[in-house]
Order: sequence, then structure tokens, then C-alpha cells
Amino acid sequence: AGLIEDLVRSDDVQRQIVEWDEYLDGRTGIISIERLDYVKGSLEKLQAYERMLEQHPELLGKVMLINIITPAASGMEIYDSLREELDRTVGRINGRFSTLDWVPVRYFYRSLPFEDVVAHYAACDVAWITPLRDGLNLVAKEYVATRHAVGRPGTLVLSEFAGAAVELHGALLVNPYDRNAMSATLYQALTMGADEVAYRSGRMAAIVN
Repeated sequence: AGLIEDLVRSDDVQRQIVEWDEYLDGRTGIISIERLDYVKGSLEKLQAYERMLEQHPELLGKVMLINIITPAASGMEIYDSLREELDRTVGRINGRFSTLDWVPVRYFYRSLPFEDVVAHYAACDVAWITPLRDGLNLVAKEYVATRHAVGRPGTLVLSEFAGAAVELHGALLVNPYDRNAMSATLYQALTMGADEVAYRSGRMAAIVN
């Protein structure tokens, strides 16, 4: 948490936060960041996002999924087909819903420096972390710590199979195998009242600290 507080105060991260705020332009950013791996649930997440946009057209143009996939170790051909499937799915979603001034998914396939990751956390009001199975999952805690450091309450949608789910009371827990629940829980996160967002965010920040 101390490292994140120092980074948040740095000129580089402050500049990036301003740039992302301008880019989002009042839209709600949803941050998803994970390694390329079948157990991370990346494809299930994209499919749930697509379904939510179908079911709630009033959100078109108002939300943006910032999807960062960190490459697997080199030489791991087993993941090539997953990456191709992710590329196709992002292309389909953006092809279906994009307008002249909005794309529903900004997709990055690369490793980012931690300062850049923190800036993404700071700019996005929702973090969507729904692995099919996982250890602790530090991303969830990094997100909570960052939002606390910048004084912006944030909503965390978290897989009940991530280790952090046991600790982070205040997160919206979801079963990532339940397709309808994934879409519904993301919609709940995006439409939650400010008081509830602040309450849940405060609880999680206290736990992480």
C-alpha cells in the first residue's frame, strides 16, 4: 500500500491519470488485467460483457472495458489458440457495438510497467477480476489500495474462487462459470448508487490496509 501511495503521487502516474480521465470522458471505465491463461477466465468475461451490452443498450457509449492481457511465457504454444479466440471476440464486440466516437473494448496484449497499471486502476471505477480458479489474487488488493490512495471509491467484481474473496468483504462476488450471473453482477456494479459504492469501497480499503 505504501508503494502504491508513492506511485500515485508521482508526476508520471498523475499525468497518466489525467490522460485516462480525458480519454474516458465521463464514461465508466472497467479494468480487467490478467495473464494469458485459461484459468483466468478472460474469454468468459468478454462473452459476459457482450451479453450485458445486448441486454442493456442504455449503457452503449457509457462504459468501456479496458482489457489488459499479459503475455504468457515465451514458447507456450498451448495459449496461441486462446489468444486468437480473444482477438476474435474483441473484434466481434467492437464490430457490433462501436460508434464513431466510442469502442466498447480497449484491448492491450502486453506487459505494462506497474506505474501504468496503477494509473489504469486509478482511472477505472470498476475492477473486474473473475478467474475460474486462482490463488490469492493480488490485483484485487492493488486495485482497492490504489482507489483509496487517490480518494476515489471503486467497485470490485471478484470471482468467488479467488483467494481474496474470503477477505475482501465489500466486493461483489460472482461465480465465473455462471454466464448470466457474470453479466448481471457487472451490470449491478455499473449501476450501484454512490453511497453503496463508498461504503463497500471503505470496507475493502480498511481490510487491505
